[in-house]
Amino acid sequence: MNIKVYYTSPRGCAASIARAVASHAGCQAEALMPAYMPENVRLMIIGCEGTKPDKATMEFLGSLNPARVKTAALFVCNPRRETAPIAQMRAILEDRGISVLDICAAFPGKGFLSGKRPGSKDIQEAEAFARDCINALSQN
Repeated sequence: MNIKVYYTSPRGCAASIARAVASHAGCQAEALMPAYMPENVRLMIIGCEGTKPDKATMEFLGSLNPARVKTAALFVCNPRRETAPIAQMRAILEDRGISVLDICAAFPGKGFLSGKRPGSKDIQEAEAFARDCINALSQN
């Protein structure tokens, strides 16, 4: 199965989660900049940090089409585990005709008082997220 994992991670949280997801999916996590455009990807798992998607992520998602990516799964990292960025990313992908899995994940990110994140429990959750995404795609 052709799977790609992309992320933007100014604080390093999404990078750690993406590496755990990619390891379970049997591929490499790629920083969104300077990633190559995906071609004929069956599942793209993409994540960002913060309470809203950054400009680079939104521009990248807006450049995709179903010939490049068939299905996407989304994750976000922020201290409150807010899912608003996922809804924004979902909307742009669906407007582009790309199927988005119902499975999504909000992981804790670094905040002023949040300590060192992600921790080992977060990495285990990331691996479970990857497994659930792959299983959901296999059932379609």
